[in-house]
Amino acid sequence: MRIEPTLSIFARMTALAQEENALNLAQGLMWLPLDPLLLEYTATLASDSAQQQYTSPAGLLSLRETVARLSLHFFQTSYDPEREITITAGATEGLFCAIQALSTVGDEVFIIEPAYDSYRPACQIGGLTPRVLRLDIEPEGIKFPWIALQEQLNPRTRLLLLNFPHNPTGYVLHEQDVRMLEEIVESFPNLYLLVDEAYELLCWEGERRSVRMSELLRSRSVIIGSLGKMMGTTGWRLGHILAPPHLTERIRTVHQFITFCAPSPFQAVAAHYLAEPQRALYFHSMLLERRQLCIDLLQRHTGLEVIPPEGGYFVLVRPPHSQLSDTALAEKLTKEIKVAMIPLSPFYSESYESKWLRLCFARPTEMIREAVARLSQVYPADQSIVHPSE
Repeated sequence: MRIEPTLSIFARMTALAQEENALNLAQGLMWLPLDPLLLEYTATLASDSAQQQYTSPAGLLSLRETVARLSLHFFQTSYDPEREITITAGATEGLFCAIQALSTVGDEVFIIEPAYDSYRPACQIGGLTPRVLRLDIEPEGIKFPWIALQEQLNPRTRLLLLNFPHNPTGYVLHEQDVRMLEEIVESFPNLYLLVDEAYELLCWEGERRSVRMSELLRSRSVIIGSLGKMMGTTGWRLGHILAPPHLTERIRTVHQFITFCAPSPFQAVAAHYLAEPQRALYFHSMLLERRQLCIDLLQRHTGLEVIPPEGGYFVLVRPPHSQLSDTALAEKLTKEIKVAMIPLSPFYSESYESKWLRLCFARPTEMIREAVARLSQVYPADQSIVHPSE
C-alpha cells in the first residue's frame, strides 16, 4: 500500500521549536548527561577496526547474550540468545519486521490508541486491516478497553499491538491486564501479541511487569525493546526483539532484507556496557526526580489538568476550556510562550480531538522549571485563565 508523504508530528514540532527558539519538551529523547563510563567504552570499543564490519543479521552474539541477562535479571524470564533474540536498527525497525513477518494481506490487527505514529503505516504497508480501540483518558486515570476488545476480536485477527509502558499516556501493565490477555490468547489460538516495550524499565508505580513473565503469554508474544532508550543513546539505533524460535526465524528473514544488521560499533559498546545489568538503570533516579518535579510544579503552579504517568518519561496535560484544537494550541504555545509540546490528536488514526498535550520530562531540571513557569502565566493555578490569543 502506498503511504502518502507526510512529516511526523515529532519532526514538525521540533522544527517549530527550533524556529521559535522555544523550550523543546516535544520530542521524546533524553537531554541528560550520559554515563561517563559509556563514553569511555565508546571511545575505545567503537574505534576497534574489528567492529567496523557487518555482524550477523541476528546481531552480535555478545549483545544478544547481554539482552538475555537483562531479561533474566529484571523480569526473571530467560531467552535463548541464539534462537530467540534479534538485534535491530532501533525499535521502530523491529516493529516493522515483526508486523511483516507474522501477518499476511487481509489479516486484522488491533491497535490501541493513542498509538505511536509508526504502528498504523507499518500495518498498512503489509496489507493488514487495522482495527482501532481507544484508551479512556481522564484526569482520574487511564482505563484499558478490555470489554470492547473481547467483543470485537475474531478469527481473522492476527495481531494485537500493545505498548507498555504506554507512549504517550504512561499506562503500565497491571496484573489484571495479564489475566485478561491470558484469557484472550487461550480463546484465539492464531493470535499473536506484538508488545512495544521501548520504556520497559521505566516503571514508577507498582511492580515492573512484562507479558514475558507469563509462560502462556511468552509463548505467544513478540516483544520489542530499545537499547538506545535504555542507555540514553537513541541516535545509535539499537533495538531488540524477543520471540519464540519459530517466530524469530520468520522475523530474521524479514530483518535481513531491510537493514541486514544494526550498527556494529554501537552493538559492541552496548554489549560491554550493559554486561552489568544495573547500568541499565543509570537514568532511573534522574528521571524519577524529574517526574516528581514536573508533576509537583504543574499541579502547584498551573491550572492544567495533569495525569501523572505510571511509566515512561511523558506527562499529559489538558488546558481547561480551550476552544482551539490540541494541534493549534501546541503551535500557539510554541510561538507565544516558547514552550513546545506534542498534541495527542496525531496519535489517533482518524479525526479525533483529545485536547491533551504530551510533554517530555527527560530534560534538565532548569528547563522543566522554566517551562512550567511560562505555562503558569497562561494557565495560572487560580483558574483565571489567560488564553494565548484565542
